Amino acid sequence: MTHLDRYIPWAAALLALLSAAFLVDFHAPDRVLLLNLGAPQGPREGGGVVHTLAWVFTTLGSPPFVVPISAALVTILIARKELSRAWFAFLVLAGGAALAYIAKAAFATAKPHHLPGSDAMAATSFPSGHAVLSLLLALTILVLWEFRDPRLRRLVLAIVLAIVFAVGASRVFLGTHWPSDVLAGWLFAALWTRAAYRLVFGKA
Repeated sequence: MTHLDRYIPWAAALLALLSAAFLVDFHAPDRVLLLNLGAPQGPREGGGVVHTLAWVFTTLGSPPFVVPISAALVTILIARKELSRAWFAFLVLAGGAALAYIAKAAFATAKPHHLPGSDAMAATSFPSGHAVLSLLLALTILVLWEFRDPRLRRLVLAIVLAIVFAVGASRVFLGTHWPSDVLAGWLFAALWTRAAYRLVFGKA
């Protein structure tokens, strides 16, 4: 992960800026980017291939999908007596998810479709849990999977990150998150994974 170190200060600064901005509910850029995809009564409704794919990808970042895979991954590593790697996976996945949902409660910002008149719970927007969970799982797999062929690693990296991007984009498309929620989720997941890596393995 050494080649990523140069970006860590920038990611941390951007995440801090986003966090500070949304303490005062600064959603003007989000509203421009979202282009009124959300509605007060719930997520964006529609049909067709694009809308169906959006729900498929958003499912890939949901707790019912990510949690069982994460638990299975940690269990397999423990069974193989790879305790350091198991601890890393647990710290990234469980610790990162817990901190993300604590942040949701702390910021208590409203989702796009939780506008005045909505009956749904509003304070679950920042950061996007789907963005956090999907990238935490992706980075854990990429870190722990040992690739002998650099071309295979690049291919897997491209596919995994494309799925993570699609998960985040689906949240915005469906009107269930602001763009900044997704960006903050990705930044947090990357920074937390990096911190866990250094803590567990004690190296860059």
